Amino acid sequence: MPRSVLSRVRRFTGVPLRGVRIVEFVFKRRDAAGDIYPNDADHGVVEGPSPERVVFLGERGELSLGVRTHELSLPAFFARHRAAETGRGVEWSIAAVPSSSVRDVPAVAVSRGGDLPGVDHVVILLGITDSLLVVPPSVWEERLRLTIDTLVQALPRRSRITIGDIPPLDNAGSLSAPARVAAGIHGRALNARTRRVAEDYPSVSVVEFPEELTRSVWRPESEEHRYRDTYKVWGEHLSSRTA
Repeated sequence: MPRSVLSRVRRFTGVPLRGVRIVEFVFKRRDAAGDIYPNDADHGVVEGPSPERVVFLGERGELSLGVRTHELSLPAFFARHRAAETGRGVEWSIAAVPSSSVRDVPAVAVSRGGDLPGVDHVVILLGITDSLLVVPPSVWEERLRLTIDTLVQALPRRSRITIGDIPPLDNAGSLSAPARVAAGIHGRALNARTRRVAEDYPSVSVVEFPEELTRSVWRPESEEHRYRDTYKVWGEHLSSRTA
């Protein structure tokens, strides 16, 4: 890891680096059976009249890690809850960022440009990887602004953009205690920058991470139902706070 990154870890956490295994700052869920991602279609439909079209832009680790079908992913739970709330159908799809970093999100947004004129809502879920890798807040803000500018230019005027807060990594049970402290502090710094950005865009809102998922250290241990239950709570929380 470059010296500049190590310096940032020291500055943000005050934790002696000898107490932190640097490899933990690379996003890797240490599940007993390895990472599981679904390989079925990353889009779906909840039947109903005049369906909304929703695109989820972000890292797979926040959208579909740990489940074997996208029907158990966060977007699917969001869509089912949204359809039940509005009485309309929902067409949802995932635009995953291969690197899971904000640095590459604008390019992914550009690649989906042809689809965006018909989209009603974009949900952005990103930041776990960038928190663990201690991406500078200035880079986070710059790339997030570029992403939103790209989306706003392509989306219909009526469309909304929702950004989900980075989860409190203080509770990431797969990390050591010092690493959780460091990642948690940095995640909160990035969340603050997200809110600063959102203030400049009338069509953008930020949704806090659901409080009920922050009450204990989270250790998935390759149990699909833990991921599924997390996505259900998180997806419904996002849906209920969407205009």
